[in-house]
Amino acid sequence: MATYTIRVSNQSTLDKSYVVTLQPPIVTANGASPQIFTNAWRTFNKVTNGGWDTVIYNENTYAYWAQQPSLSPGVTVDSGGALLMNTGTQDTVSFVSGVDAGARGFIDMVSPGTAQGGSFEILTTTDFTPASGFAFGLASDNGSGIPSPIATFQAAPNEKYNLTPIVKFYVTDGDFTEGEIMAVTTASNATAAIDFTGSTFNTATVIQSANGAFSVSYS
Repeated sequence: MATYTIRVSNQSTLDKSYVVTLQPPIVTANGASPQIFTNAWRTFNKVTNGGWDTVIYNENTYAYWAQQPSLSPGVTVDSGGALLMNTGTQDTVSFVSGVDAGARGFIDMVSPGTAQGGSFEILTTTDFTPASGFAFGLASDNGSGIPSPIATFQAAPNEKYNLTPIVKFYVTDGDFTEGEIMAVTTASNATAAIDFTGSTFNTATVIQSANGAFSVSYS
């Protein structure tokens, strides 16, 4: 399993806060594909000029659920539960709301499962409605020891969701809370894109210069 290190260096001449996000996963469903929201995965608060901070991504993939009445920019999603999933074995897990089963969360992990290659799968039953406000998503440990949401979507009953993670990162400046749903308009105009695909490197250094622009180098 690959491990990637992202180092963010502030050379902007000002104290800045930064956020690391990932490209949302590809999500398919039996019905219409849901709207996917991007969460602030890792934040670096008040990095002084000349300072830096680092996060390590280890490709451990978690399915997570939350009960969130609405999903919109500025809302911070608190995970109700998370379960480690193996995309190599195409794991499948079911979600129950607790109304009929007496317990709420993920149950009946099947490994190997029936997800598509490089994916994991979440199954729902008929024990809730969209008005129940359940949300699913993809999460990963950001160094806190607790899986942090990467992307979130509204859950529907009697569905089969296939989630395919995409390991591409973005860094921008701005004040965000980890788990917060981000809107493009609330982030900086300048963004650093990081993609290790096809590379032998596993470390990316992101530098923000005095003109606000970002540069990325790999090692």
